[in-house]
Amino acid sequence: MNDTPRPGFVSVSDYLKLPRDRDVWLINPLLPVSGALLIYAPSKTGKSSLAIQLARSLSGEVPDWMGFPIGKIGRVLYLQLDTPRTTWAGRFETLKHYGYDFNDNLVMLADRDSFVKYPLDVLRPDHIVYMQNLIQPLRANVVIIDTLRKVHTGDENSSTIMSNVMTSLVGIAHPAALVLISHDRKPQPDSDKDIMTDHRGSTSIVAEMDGVVRLTKTRLYYAGRSIEEGSIKMIRKDLDNILIWEPAPDEMDPMLIEILQDLTLRSMRAKARKLSVIQHINEEAAMSRVRRGLLRLPTYLAQQEALKAGKLVLPTH
Repeated sequence: MNDTPRPGFVSVSDYLKLPRDRDVWLINPLLPVSGALLIYAPSKTGKSSLAIQLARSLSGEVPDWMGFPIGKIGRVLYLQLDTPRTTWAGRFETLKHYGYDFNDNLVMLADRDSFVKYPLDVLRPDHIVYMQNLIQPLRANVVIIDTLRKVHTGDENSSTIMSNVMTSLVGIAHPAALVLISHDRKPQPDSDKDIMTDHRGSTSIVAEMDGVVRLTKTRLYYAGRSIEEGSIKMIRKDLDNILIWEPAPDEMDPMLIEILQDLTLRSMRAKARKLSVIQHINEEAAMSRVRRGLLRLPTYLAQQEALKAGKLVLPTH
């Protein structure tokens, strides 16, 4: 169990002396250390494939995840409850065959046949203790739960119940960050798509997230406490019926690239002001594009150089 001192209220000076992780980000700027990230999509879209790639990135196999830089590297626990072991194991065998390696010291898997207590229900105190006893000794950076619906028996439309589910899951994983894989709500013909409300069930889940990702067959939509809403065009690749996701290499706007590289614009705010005028958007929306662009620019430029040389270095391999 976590033995960090818990002194209650203290002065600002004493608060700044309390023990804390000096690494801020696991995925910059979607998932902070000890934070929470939700990834959701319609069934059969490929969200588990996206999550597997996330596990590889967080364990240090690649330096980014869909263009988002990886910060602190460490152990990742992936609990898969939605797919039979034979199918799930076959997916990893295929990935390893094609050179997608996994660090056996840092990526650890479990499925529904791995636990004595199954079906799991994190609303039950004995199940909470059982999972804590399995997870806490492994000192992971991240715990991935695939899927959210499979770890509780409550009404997913109840804000009270889902708040209790989140409290239990955070307590089970802490101090590791929590990544939840889930489904979107059934399409409503008279409503617009909204990343913050399209997740299935109570909106209390989304409200407790540091970052939210919604996946479709062509785009990855994102939002979070430290980044405004945006999206990335995605490419789906097939490896013997196993999906691999990549951000499209030509996604960045040439005008944005020019502004990001303009040395006369000395701050992000100055770059955002110029972009807002050119693209006729408000300054805060422009600031979000500038932040995202600065994160992606090194990877994008490397991709362009590779294309010019006649070969593309894939960011997810």
